[in-house]
Amino acid sequence: MDPSLPTGVSRPSGWIIVGASGLGLASAYWDDSWHSTLGRDSALIPPHLLLYASIVAVGVILGLWAMRILRDTRSLSALGRAPGFILAAASAAATAIAAPADAFWHSTFGRDAVLWSPPHLLSVISTTVLLGAMLVSVSDRPWRQLQIGLSAVVLAAAQILVMEYDTDVPQFSETLYLPVALLSLLSAGWVIIRTTRFPFALTTAIVAYILLRAALTAGLTGAGWLAPDLPLALLGLAAVDLLQSLPRLRWLVAASIVAALESLLSAIRLSNVQIGSILPWTMAVVGAALVAVFVVGVRNRAVTATIVLLLGLSFALVTPVPASAHDPGQGPSFGTAALSVQGDGSGELTVTVDDFSTTATMPGRAWLVARRAGQTITVPLAAGSVSRSGRATGRISLPHPGLWFVYADVSSYVGTLEVWLPISQNFTGTITQTRALYQPTETREWSPPQYLFALSLVAIGAVLVVWLMVRVRRVPTSGATERPYTSGAPPSLPGR
Repeated sequence: MDPSLPTGVSRPSGWIIVGASGLGLASAYWDDSWHSTLGRDSALIPPHLLLYASIVAVGVILGLWAMRILRDTRSLSALGRAPGFILAAASAAATAIAAPADAFWHSTFGRDAVLWSPPHLLSVISTTVLLGAMLVSVSDRPWRQLQIGLSAVVLAAAQILVMEYDTDVPQFSETLYLPVALLSLLSAGWVIIRTTRFPFALTTAIVAYILLRAALTAGLTGAGWLAPDLPLALLGLAAVDLLQSLPRLRWLVAASIVAALESLLSAIRLSNVQIGSILPWTMAVVGAALVAVFVVGVRNRAVTATIVLLLGLSFALVTPVPASAHDPGQGPSFGTAALSVQGDGSGELTVTVDDFSTTATMPGRAWLVARRAGQTITVPLAAGSVSRSGRATGRISLPHPGLWFVYADVSSYVGTLEVWLPISQNFTGTITQTRALYQPTETREWSPPQYLFALSLVAIGAVLVVWLMVRVRRVPTSGATERPYTSGAPPSLPGR
């Protein structure tokens, strides 16, 4: 073997990446459930520790990969020629940057617990690109099982973008769910198709990912945590493998099948997203597919124009207004209070707040607030004032199915104090918990420095995405020979 040839990641290292990514996926959904159930907590809670361990494992693998390349080639420039290495390293660096950027964002611009905050988006995007770079690294290897494993975690990372919808805690309008899900899913599918060269690789990866999510759902449910939906609509993406005779249209057809399946799952309540939020997008995507296939013709360039027109019109019709997010547990604590909720199964709740243990004086009024997906409902909790040892009761109606966050807000001399519980709209029975009574942080208008900082983080993510697209397009899709090896570092294709 010529030691001057740069090498891709080794097979054992690739499997460690897959395992660490699976743990990272589990930690993300566990962390989401933790915060939705208990609120903000220490940086050293178990899901955070699991996430840190997965990040460290990936970092160690990248370090070992670099050391192996330098050992075999004795050249720093070989790192740049190693397939996928520089992109993976840059993505890892961006992931590392996202953590202090998130801390700076909170300390400078206020709390923002939503998944789509710029630092969080950078973390999700850079993780997905890193895994895509791993697929590029092994794209010329006869390691089908490893490629399937990496493809499954690429899908998993891409779908983190809609995690809050899948776990029934949407922070923004549910109208955004389907377009974001389709964009991330189709992008991940394209990377998988371009970097794997055996039949039904994408379909196999989808099945593997669904099994991974099923195991995660079973584990979280068994442990008493909130669990995500099963991503069964992803099965529609298998149309990309099945419709090889329609190379230009198979992606649009697959998108329409995914959208139709998602609408069906929502209609039969196997998806937490409301059918009314999904249906307009489904009609637009399915309509575009029908026009492309049956009216315009397979090879007509007008297909692209028609698709863009239909999707553009649908976006103009269904673009939602900005929504405020649920952000529990933020701000200084002023003791505890007991919150009791009684439900009749139809969305009618009777809420009682009492047993205050606080140093704050509360001479003011109190009210109930219910929030979900940007919708806020407010009703009086008590006609009079609430004293430190007082008791207040009120009733509130939850209009739509799903998980709602019910707050008891009490005015005090230090400002508004609140205590909260997550409650399903169809909750039946009574639940009583003693929770932290805290002062919520104020919602601020974005300042020019905040816009600039957000733009810089999003720009880093955009550069990584474009870089991955360019790198994936350079992967040979035909005429390349897979190169098995029996020992030593695996060779790369010439010119890569």
